[in-house]
Amino acid sequence: MKFTIGQKVRMKRTENYGEVTKLLPGDLVQVKLDGGLGHIPMPSEALEPAVAQTQEAKHKPPPQAQSNPEVSGGNGVQVAFDTVLSNEAMPVAYEVYLLNSTPHKIIYEFKAMTHSDRRWIKVGQMDPNTKKRLEPVEYRWLNEKLSIELDVRTVVPGGTGPRHFQKVSIKGKQFFGKLTEVPELYREAHLYVVFPKLEKPSTAPAAEPKGPTLKALTREVMAQKPPPKAPVVKPQRTNLRAKMDFENTIDLHLEALVRDPAEVPRDQVLSTQLRHFENYLSMALKLGIDNIFVIHGVGDGILKREVHKILTKTRYVRKFTNEYHKKYGYGATEVIFD
Repeated sequence: MKFTIGQKVRMKRTENYGEVTKLLPGDLVQVKLDGGLGHIPMPSEALEPAVAQTQEAKHKPPPQAQSNPEVSGGNGVQVAFDTVLSNEAMPVAYEVYLLNSTPHKIIYEFKAMTHSDRRWIKVGQMDPNTKKRLEPVEYRWLNEKLSIELDVRTVVPGGTGPRHFQKVSIKGKQFFGKLTEVPELYREAHLYVVFPKLEKPSTAPAAEPKGPTLKALTREVMAQKPPPKAPVVKPQRTNLRAKMDFENTIDLHLEALVRDPAEVPRDQVLSTQLRHFENYLSMALKLGIDNIFVIHGVGDGILKREVHKILTKTRYVRKFTNEYHKKYGYGATEVIFD
């Protein structure tokens, strides 16, 4: 079905209403949701023209969450996969969020695996009713037997509550069927409810259950890790002079990077450009720059794709876009940092 900019639409699955703000390639439509829930891209087949909402629907009060001090409310502990789109509005990765929609503080261990290989692991604590962004999983991993393992315990006086462990296989058809509105993210994502409830005893158990504890597992993981490289530190915003002098645009054309482009062998051109870009990106993060422009040109698109791969895997990059710019046309990508 074809839609027009400004048209009111309704999401078939979640029954949310919104307004079309942009027509994207690949039969996708960008929708601004009513109620200030943000802009999200949607397949056109998931939308339908909106009809007038009834007065009953408009004034229907939201359901009240049940309160129980011993059992989690909301939807328990959930995992959300938030789509990361390319400039062609195609998914390239999924940002993984852990949602603790319970009244309990928890400790967790989260593993992402393909086949039997561990891709990454995260260990930490979460306060009640909070969310935490972990790491992205690549789109292609859906074809590589992607699975997650989640180990969770509640924090109680004197220790931890019982262990909750679950391994979830992420299968393609099931995965795409779990696209739903996630209020914690203010947009749609692929949502798995891993633990609908968490039991929380009033005190720590007298004896530890059989098998390694989460603390022991954490120590084992930390022991296996190689010596850390230079730590990635949250951008510091103290060097005001360096930040003011920083040029927020980098031109990756070879003639803008080296004194004599003819001296660079043809098979080293791309690596030279990417090396300059990575150094520039590191400096932008170190200084706490809010946004940058990366001029990569149009050409055959190889440089742009490699730049976007690096940005997809870089922490503190909120988003990047390759939209038309009055100065650079489609030859530059704007990067916005957290």
